[in-house]
Amino acid sequence: MIAKLKQWLGRPAFLPLLCYVVAVIVWLGGGVWSLAADTLAKAGGTLYECELTLENFELVDMQLLEDGSYITTSGDPQMIWRNTDGMTVRTLHLTASFDRSPREMCLYYTNAEGEPFSVNKRVFAAQQDNGSYVYTLPQGNIAALRLDPCSPEEEKPVTMTFSGFSMNESASVVSYFAPGWYGAMELVLYPGLAACALSLAQSAWQTYKSKKR
Repeated sequence: MIAKLKQWLGRPAFLPLLCYVVAVIVWLGGGVWSLAADTLAKAGGTLYECELTLENFELVDMQLLEDGSYITTSGDPQMIWRNTDGMTVRTLHLTASFDRSPREMCLYYTNAEGEPFSVNKRVFAAQQDNGSYVYTLPQGNIAALRLDPCSPEEEKPVTMTFSGFSMNESASVVSYFAPGWYGAMELVLYPGLAACALSLAQSAWQTYKSKKR
């Protein structure tokens, strides 16, 4: 039995298989935890659907036009929302149109009042079939959001028309376990890198042991 186990452990496919199995278990565990946390938040009344308007945001480097649309006045337009009610925030659904490519569209978040926005805490939009955009935030307290609705070239301003902002739209149970394109990339890339690192460490250890003999 032990001999067979050692033989299996020595196979080249063992480490990659182990890393991918662990990654899938961690991903499924994260989905279960997120689902449980959101269920408790709903029961406690802090997670609920709501609609926002432009009046709910502090607008930076965005100028209102006569037709109700907005034009960027710099290469870094921002829309800042403060969570003054202590609500649980899980998603932001943006419906908007642009007269040219918006390029990068980021949603930054902070977990404490007064905390500065950072590239270490941001999520990217998933474009829906109807052209709208959904941002999914990680579990935890959200103190503020900063939506960068577009990333224009300074000499080429972007005109934006906003149709709606929705928070915490209902999600199916399956959505908690669907990785999306970015999550799928992580599930493929990171276990492979971990397997390579472990394989190199194993080879180095075997070389070290052989030299000590």
